[in-house]
Amino acid sequence: MKKKGLIMASVLSIALLSGCGTKEYHPVSIEENVDKCSVCNMQVADNQHSTEIILKDGKALKFDDIGCLNEWEKKNGTEQVGAEYVRDYNTKEWVPLKEASFIYDKTFKTPMGYGIYSFKDKGAAQTFLNGQGKGKLMNANDLHSHTWERNMDMMHKMKHGHSDSMKMDKKGADS
Repeated sequence: MKKKGLIMASVLSIALLSGCGTKEYHPVSIEENVDKCSVCNMQVADNQHSTEIILKDGKALKFDDIGCLNEWEKKNGTEQVGAEYVRDYNTKEWVPLKEASFIYDKTFKTPMGYGIYSFKDKGAAQTFLNGQGKGKLMNANDLHSHTWERNMDMMHKMKHGHSDSMKMDKKGADS
């Protein structure tokens, strides 16, 4: 009887210990007036282009474009990365990057001109692609072989649009 109780206690201890090593990571909210991109230092908008890396120590790195997330990982590696998140283009809900689908087209407007939109699943991406009639459907693995070229003209248009809206906000606040 004692031996059986000891075996059960050992099995329970092993089960509990194996579950303790699993850490859950969750995206954090974007504070538009505070958060800056960890790569380009631009303001991170709370929109469908924002992305995040949650490091294993719990620190959240925020990016205004998935291309900036990619640049950070190229420079720093992924050893300390606990999780990566992108936003669904349609709903802005956070989606684990590895589960998302993506559409790339050099004419798509993104903050840093990378032209990649993220979607919660392949069906949502395919629906968007069908509606646009252009773009390349990709998954998370395809991002590793993507060329990551920037459309500089598009990026400048996005920056000017962002700074123009900031000027409008300031004018409205001053009046």
